[in-house]
Amino acid sequence: MKAIPVPVRERILHLYDQGKSTCEIATSLDYCVAAVRRVRQHFQARGTLDPQTHRCGRKTLLTPRRRERLQRLVAEQPDATLAELGAPFKRPTSTMDLWLKRLGLSSKKNAVRRRAVAARRGGTKKAVAPAAGGRARRATGVLG
Repeated sequence: MKAIPVPVRERILHLYDQGKSTCEIATSLDYCVAAVRRVRQHFQARGTLDPQTHRCGRKTLLTPRRRERLQRLVAEQPDATLAELGAPFKRPTSTMDLWLKRLGLSSKKNAVRRRAVAARRGGTKKAVAPAAGGRARRATGVLG
């Protein structure tokens, strides 16, 4: 969601100074009542009309202290899996994967998952579908 532009914020305060109500200002400028009220409250609290967009969004859990700790763990155990790295932090593997990417590091893959194809039992490939013609024929050894 975009912040209300500064000229519109100035207009809101000007309309408040003229004695207009919050509802009147909101309907005339086509903003919701809460947004108009917040512009006035933020101006009174901060003393500026500039939007505070630098503090928007979700805050990272990778603090500088955790970053150092993670780098130390990776240096000590370079072959550790995501689960092994996440255990001391009590974080899931998805979080550890994101943190490692932010640090420019890669994670160890599970040896079982590294295979290109699934392992086959018995050593030979078995037919999946019957032969053409609708029915599977038995090998009798007699031609014809």
